[in-house]
Amino acid sequence: LLSGHHDAHADLEAFAARHFGVPRALYFATGFQANYALTTTLIGRHDVAIFDALSHASLRDGLHAVHGRAIKVRHNDLDGFEAALRRPRPARAFVLVESAYSMDGDLAPVADLLRLCERYDATLIVDEAHGTGVLGATGKGLTEGLASERLITLHTCGKALGVAGALVCAGGDVIDYLINRARPFIYSTAPMPLQALLTQKALQIAAREGWRRDRLRALQARVAARRPALAPQSPIVPIRLGEDARAVAVAQTLQEQGFDIRAIRPPTVPTGTARLRLSLNAHLTDADLDAFFDALDAAEAR
Repeated sequence: LLSGHHDAHADLEAFAARHFGVPRALYFATGFQANYALTTTLIGRHDVAIFDALSHASLRDGLHAVHGRAIKVRHNDLDGFEAALRRPRPARAFVLVESAYSMDGDLAPVADLLRLCERYDATLIVDEAHGTGVLGATGKGLTEGLASERLITLHTCGKALGVAGALVCAGGDVIDYLINRARPFIYSTAPMPLQALLTQKALQIAAREGWRRDRLRALQARVAARRPALAPQSPIVPIRLGEDARAVAVAQTLQEQGFDIRAIRPPTVPTGTARLRLSLNAHLTDADLDAFFDALDAAEAR
């Protein structure tokens, strides 16, 4: 607030507001910091936070810090969210979800959740970490085309955009409040101006190079053709193997053959659901993907 805000930050925030079609945007150094700032600054001790069971650790840590009432809802359970919103409450209600879930790759019903929030006088916070640049007609996330004073979105800049940081998009009052009250924003080092400039350039590339999203959708279709049970909704494809040791062994076998794949184990995912996390990108060829699944078939057959 004293000397860390440069022209590059202001330019990025103005560009991002236009890009995402929102009143204002605020740039944070990391996505974790932005999520933590949102929860700890906006959600008060007497408010209620209703969050999806698979919400990211940064949202959960923020909820632990505010000491408000938090209600966990079964993953993507619209009836569960509505039941929680119907409960009597003394103050405000917030619904917190991700657009595309980082370990399962499935999508939140954001349009339906926004309708619920408007009906029950609540605010919807959507973490677009894995949607920015990838989802939506022009890569602006799963919330692209949704406009409401009750919607706050967070766009991570270190995933598809390939830089770092995060943009919180909201109404002017919300952004002003964060600037003046969000301790993770006020008391941390500002992102480098170069980082802000690179993020703006990445948003411009994402907007004009739609072929990247087309390629991702083609790869998702190819995955579904190889393994119909996977049917990916996003570029994140979980290949569930069950036991930790099995996931680690299969991952190691694939890594030895040159595939950059990781085993995901508890506590990141529930016990008994250890998996490989395949993350598609636009530079993979059909031959790359076919070779991967051929190697995976052989590794699983051992």
